[in-house]
Amino acid sequence: MLASRQQQPPLDLDDSASLAAQIQHKVTLCMQQADVFFGKHFDPPSCNLKQRGRAAGTAHLHKNEVRFNLFMLQQNTTLFLETVVPHEVAHIIVYQIYGHEVHPHGKEWQAVMKKVFHLEPNRTHNFEVPLPKKAFRYQCQCQIHTFTAHRHNRAKKGTEYICKLCRSPLYFLKE
Repeated sequence: MLASRQQQPPLDLDDSASLAAQIQHKVTLCMQQADVFFGKHFDPPSCNLKQRGRAAGTAHLHKNEVRFNLFMLQQNTTLFLETVVPHEVAHIIVYQIYGHEVHPHGKEWQAVMKKVFHLEPNRTHNFEVPLPKKAFRYQCQCQIHTFTAHRHNRAKKGTEYICKLCRSPLYFLKE
């Protein structure tokens, strides 16, 4: 996932309403595909554009709800609709079949992605992510890292973060 250097564009209510309608339509189509494939009716989830941060979407299983990230949806609507929506709907389908007895991206979810939606079961996306509202700079031996307030607070409480490249600890740069 790449960090974006742009702030989130201003919200166009007409645009977001149109995108929400497209999301709802795609969710409905995915649910219909699952109904046909499994020969049973699944309870369709509610959906909204409330997802924030680094996740393109999340499935809230107990609420039967899927949330999608408007910032990422606006980057490439077609790709988002073709990949992220089925990904989240697959979580809902798997939950309605198996409950909590399975791993989120386990073999059951992967099978739904492959057999029902004919997609590769990818766990991550390549959309740009918005910059955090407040960023904290940390340094290792090879580069500077940007932390969100949440990660910074965890580091202050003792969580040690290690650079994936040079394997050295990250240290807060006072501003």
